[in-house]
Amino acid sequence: MRIALFSDIHGNLAGLRAVDTALKDEAPLDRVVVAGDLLQGGPRPLDVWKVLKSSGWTLIRGNEDDALLGQRTMDNAEPENYRRAFQAQINWTRDRVGPNVLAELAALPTEWRIATPSGDLLVVHASPRAIDDRAGGVHNTAEEVAEAYGGTGATAIAFGHYHRSFVRPTPFALLINVASVGLPVDKRPLAAYTVLTATSEGWIVEQRNVPYDLAEETAAAAATGLPPWVRDSE
Repeated sequence: MRIALFSDIHGNLAGLRAVDTALKDEAPLDRVVVAGDLLQGGPRPLDVWKVLKSSGWTLIRGNEDDALLGQRTMDNAEPENYRRAFQAQINWTRDRVGPNVLAELAALPTEWRIATPSGDLLVVHASPRAIDDRAGGVHNTAEEVAEAYGGTGATAIAFGHYHRSFVRPTPFALLINVASVGLPVDKRPLAAYTVLTATSEGWIVEQRNVPYDLAEETAAAAATGLPPWVRDSE
């Protein structure tokens, strides 16, 4: 069984198209799963939604999707300019996609699970515990990881949220971060995805990056009037 996974598109249509093209070369695939943070942050959220809805892929909800639904606000500990910029982008994206898309977004699940020859695969946005958790990274202790990811019975847990690819073996499951399509943490225009192959002997993890046209996204942001991030930072 082969399952492709990616996450954190953040409204980046060029990145999504690059991954979509790459996945055609990965065939055959039994399933494609998208692990949340789908629309918020990029200049063409409605176009991204149309691609996702027509793809037949399995979609789950992330913390930035919840932000669009009014279920998350920026921490008051963040600087005021960051909070203003965050809210400006949220309002802009809501207006762009409209109430029908927001209702469809709200209906998405926060996790997906499947039985495989390697045991169960569980896909979440951040952790099984919380949609905005940060307890599974390389900086977290084994105890922190166990508290957030243990007890699911899955042999592999895949997630996004960190925008950085990594694989972390634990005594209870293999943790796989599939990074980001639309907002790479190193700011290089490379969209990430992962292919998991489930065998009777265990999991095979292949993590890939494909280039996308950053100039296209920059031009789209200017043309659509996407509010800039931290626009009040001066």
